Amino acid sequence: MQKQEWQEYVQKVAKCDYPIPLNLINDYDDWKCRSNVGRMLMILKDVEGAMAVLATVKDVQPDMDDAPEFGLSEAEHKVLCLRDIAQIVWQLTGTGDAPLFYLDEAYKLCREYKHVFRSADRGAIWARRLEIMRGCGEEQKALAEARAMLESEKANEGVNTYRFHALKFIAESMAAAEDYHKAALLLAEAYQSFPMNEAARAALAEAEAAADAKDRYAMYHHCTTIQYQPWEKDNVPTLEEVRRLQERNFARREAAKAAGEELNEKGSFESLIK
Repeated sequence: MQKQEWQEYVQKVAKCDYPIPLNLINDYDDWKCRSNVGRMLMILKDVEGAMAVLATVKDVQPDMDDAPEFGLSEAEHKVLCLRDIAQIVWQLTGTGDAPLFYLDEAYKLCREYKHVFRSADRGAIWARRLEIMRGCGEEQKALAEARAMLESEKANEGVNTYRFHALKFIAESMAAAEDYHKAALLLAEAYQSFPMNEAARAALAEAEAAADAKDRYAMYHHCTTIQYQPWEKDNVPTLEEVRRLQERNFARREAAKAAGEELNEKGSFESLIK
């Protein structure tokens, strides 16, 4: 990629309605900067630009032990880039082989990474594969994969993004066949694996009380569009954590001043592009 082309993409991202700090996007030699730029270009619907930048990231090997206190890990950067590349290829070709290849790679990273994801829903990354298979006329194969996922995850009780998305996918197929009663039952079961708070419980109770099965399913399904709670523990910093980080950075700056040094800090928080 030519330097001028790169700088044009950086400026487009820096001046958009959701600007990202320059220190997170301007260094071409830092592949995480390219990740941020490419994914923001995707959000801005600059598909050509997004693909040009993300293509430079697709073969990067992330550090699977990278687990920053705040922001995205290298694994998350790579997963989100692969997700967006798959979406671009799907939009351009309408065929499933290449998008599924990239999503398979993303899913493998999701499974391999043992630390907290602060960005994407890992189950949604996996379930995007099923949605593309359905779009290619392979719904039965996708349903078989969803059921296999339920079987493999049956011992993992509590919050479980893979179980949730498998049940959601099967429920959507039943609703498409107008079996709203079974579809609603499956979504009700799916929410046993969903991260809950009081708002979620109230919304689900309202859905459960709906007399008509089609309405009940629609209300349950609407709840799937709302992330009431983070999927994974600690993937949203608390105000206390933010305060501690600010105090620590202030102490570092004061110590550097006292030592007569210049502290070269990058931003403490990365923009969470989802």
